[in-house]
Amino acid sequence: MFKVLLVDDEPNVRQGIKMMIPWDELGCEVVDEADDGDEGLSKIMTLSPDIVIADIKMPGKTGIEMTEAAKAMGFKGKVLILSGYSDFSYAKTAIALGVENFILKPVDEDELIEAIKTAGEKINRERDRRYKQEIGREYLNEQLVKGLFAGDSEIASAMTRKYEFSAYCAAVICCGDMNSPREEQWALYGKIRDFFGSVSNADIVTVDMSGITAVLFKGWARAEIKELLEKIAKNCPGVFIACGGYVPTPDKIKESYSFAEGICRSIFIYRHLGLVTPEMTSDVPIESSDIAASVCAFMEINDKEKIAAAMRDFMKSQMYAGNTPERAKISCITMVMEIRSKLSRSAADKKPENLITDEFIAGLENSGSLYDMTKAVEEMLGSVSDDCFGKTTKSNMERVVQYIRANYSRELRLEQLAGIFGYNSAYLGKVFHRYTGENFNNYLDEIRITEAKRLLACEEYKVYEVAEMVGYTNINYFHNKFKKYVGISPLSYKKKHSGTGEEEM
Repeated sequence: MFKVLLVDDEPNVRQGIKMMIPWDELGCEVVDEADDGDEGLSKIMTLSPDIVIADIKMPGKTGIEMTEAAKAMGFKGKVLILSGYSDFSYAKTAIALGVENFILKPVDEDELIEAIKTAGEKINRERDRRYKQEIGREYLNEQLVKGLFAGDSEIASAMTRKYEFSAYCAAVICCGDMNSPREEQWALYGKIRDFFGSVSNADIVTVDMSGITAVLFKGWARAEIKELLEKIAKNCPGVFIACGGYVPTPDKIKESYSFAEGICRSIFIYRHLGLVTPEMTSDVPIESSDIAASVCAFMEINDKEKIAAAMRDFMKSQMYAGNTPERAKISCITMVMEIRSKLSRSAADKKPENLITDEFIAGLENSGSLYDMTKAVEEMLGSVSDDCFGKTTKSNMERVVQYIRANYSRELRLEQLAGIFGYNSAYLGKVFHRYTGENFNNYLDEIRITEAKRLLACEEYKVYEVAEMVGYTNINYFHNKFKKYVGISPLSYKKKHSGTGEEEM
């Protein structure tokens, strides 16, 4: 609809024009009226009408003076002048000012309608021309920006001469994921475009038709970029944003873009973050094999909070290692299988393979994101911990002793237990001694030697095998410890209780 402003000091004339013209048929709407040139000028600059129909002779400014002042202030609309004067000098002045038509009073209805139609047609042609020009400029600029993202040396050289900015930064924005309906992706794309409609020195371009766009920030401060991207992430649920690093010259823009584009290719890893910046991917990698050992320990003491914390560490290990989605899934599956294997030695009569099933492990391949996969594993491990080790109300020292008795065959140190149970190692040593009457090492040796005596009485095990089975990797150390607690060597004990005459080594 074209907005129309009527300016005439005679209310009857304004009312007559309003009533005689079929505004809807012409695609017009009378948005306001003014009864003199000064008020008319004020409303022109406030309302920005498309068409102004004004009398030539009014109190204050005349229609010609009002038009001249409005044009000088940037008004681009069409003006139709009504006049009871036939003096040609008025018409010449009006034409010089770009007035569309000079219509004599009394106004002829058909003449005015035709003048309005002509003005509307000109407005549409001008809009179409401006639109095509704008589209052309946008297309050319988009190709230049895409060339910078691709590392085109000629474009980078040309932009180095054209740009005068201190730094540059690229960001890639994913509107939903590949499985999102196309309508949702384009709705998000439109909202994102709106964010950049009122900012300067930020070029947004379409990367592909799956809802992925890229932005080149020119001369922005890091904090300003982060603030805007955080605002987009907050107000556009479903978007994922990767921001590249800060670079000093146009020929380095590809580096910034490549980082952001690489993060988006690994959206499976980072989806839960919403917004990723370079500093979020630069931490020291965590070994997932260490995490598996920790998770087993926390499961055996049935500590859900520490299981959850360990799984968060696993997520970080995948993020900071820069893993692909495929490698992250393999790492997760390998970790779960390792946990299942470790638990088989400490889960009493429960069989972890019946709880951590092959079907569950295979299903991890279909996870939609690293976060979803990790949460599924966390919930499953918590459930297995309940089933295998029970929800206990035992005191912490009872749980420490239970853990030692279940894991005596592994390498155990007081510092390890302190980390698992959240103690300072020196403090744990003191509390443990008060609770058991023994220091940690003696208590562990007694459990191991007691089990070694039972195994040595079995004909099928050799002495070195028993040593390994109860946690001693050095056969001589085992020999000395056994003799200290039992009074005779392991071989002598075996001969006495199993009736075999095997060689000790």
